[in-house]
Amino acid sequence: MSEKEQNIAETTQAFEPTQQPACPPGGILYTVRAGDTLFSIANRFGISVDCLRRFNPQVVGDQIFPGQVLCIPPASACATPPPPSCPPGGSFYTVQPGDSLFSIANRFGIPLDCLRRFNPQVTGDQIFPGQILCIPPASACVPQPQCPPGGFLYTVQAGDTLFSIANRFNIPLDCLRRFNPQVTGDQIFPGQVLCIPPASACVPTPVPCPPGGILYTVRAGDTMFNIANRFGIPLDCLIRFNPQIPNPNLIFPGQVLCVPPASACVGAPQPQCPPGGFLYTVRAGDTMFNIANRFGIPLNCLIRFNPQIPNPNLINPGQVICVPPRSAC
Repeated sequence: MSEKEQNIAETTQAFEPTQQPACPPGGILYTVRAGDTLFSIANRFGISVDCLRRFNPQVVGDQIFPGQVLCIPPASACATPPPPSCPPGGSFYTVQPGDSLFSIANRFGIPLDCLRRFNPQVTGDQIFPGQILCIPPASACVPQPQCPPGGFLYTVQAGDTLFSIANRFNIPLDCLRRFNPQVTGDQIFPGQVLCIPPASACVPTPVPCPPGGILYTVRAGDTMFNIANRFGIPLDCLIRFNPQIPNPNLIFPGQVLCVPPASACVGAPQPQCPPGGFLYTVRAGDTMFNIANRFGIPLNCLIRFNPQIPNPNLINPGQVICVPPRSAC
């Protein structure tokens, strides 16, 4: 072996890489040969030198050595991609060697799924040095909104507005806003997750409420328990006056509840009912007349056994009445 060949062999051994560079799909790994330069390699494979450098951050300057392994990216990876959309307060970050989505999310203190949502250009979790990512602000990583049955979650795309989304899914704009209280004003950003409620949830349902009660629109974070506490009424009373809620443990922003006055919840003892009779809780749409008809008793008999009702023409959902047996009438 000549002295020149020995020097090349020693150099190749000295710079044998311990770890091959990451290469995007469609790229290849290339072992540097004697006489190669970054310029000649880039020319040979029809890519720019700066793209070759970008995918080989292990190269210091332009100095390469026989035996080194380089990533030759596909030409498609060398096209300058438009940076992802980033919401106000976010920033752009260029991926460095050794980075992963997990480590970047940890470094910036945001959830991994939030980082993924704001970078839809990333396939799976595979990122490469030189890629540009959007680092959203923590405020954009709020939990996903609750959605009523029949609704679904939608990820905002570039160019979307609340108005265009409402139009696309054929629901009123104010209904879309109601079910997405996490949205400030009309400002939305690519990567945000919105609830698209079903059209049926956008039709206001009149809720009967007794005199002195109020109609309350459910807000994000509300529960029947904390609403009852806020207005100083028992939970079971709030539930009784809202029979339109099939599951009291599951309410959604935008729903309208009746908050009865405290007087409708206390101080009204249940009526005494004779043997064979039973207590009945008034529902929306009930009248003394149709209750009497339903149970096959005279109206005046139903009234007689419910002296706690001052005006038989005015009963409210949630009230308890005695339905006497026919024999008592």
